[in-house]
Amino acid sequence: KPENYDVWYESRFEECDREACLSFSKEALCSRVTVDHNYYAVCQNLLSQYATWRGTTGGLLHNPPAHIAKDGQLEALLDECTKPKKHYGRFQAAKELREYLTRLSAASSSAMAR
Repeated sequence: KPENYDVWYESRFEECDREACLSFSKEALCSRVTVDHNYYAVCQNLLSQYATWRGTTGGLLHNPPAHIAKDGQLEALLDECTKPKKHYGRFQAAKELREYLTRLSAASSSAMAR
């Protein structure tokens, strides 16, 4: 077992001005049991305001409806998932973001069924 194999690995946020930026350390990814790199990739390159993939400028979750945006929870979760301020914040933010989006989806489905 490599040294620190059981210490969670956190990917560093890197701002980028070209499409699909995503750097990583193969050594770090392959020598740790728990890594946040997939969360980072999804949050930064698909969902958040930093998304740079063609067709996702501003992220897939840009411009949410006012009733969703008003409490700031979606934006806060996306920010923490992309650029965590807390130690291991991306792990928690990704979990909470998934739960939040699941609740929104369920509420939307329920409202449409009426």
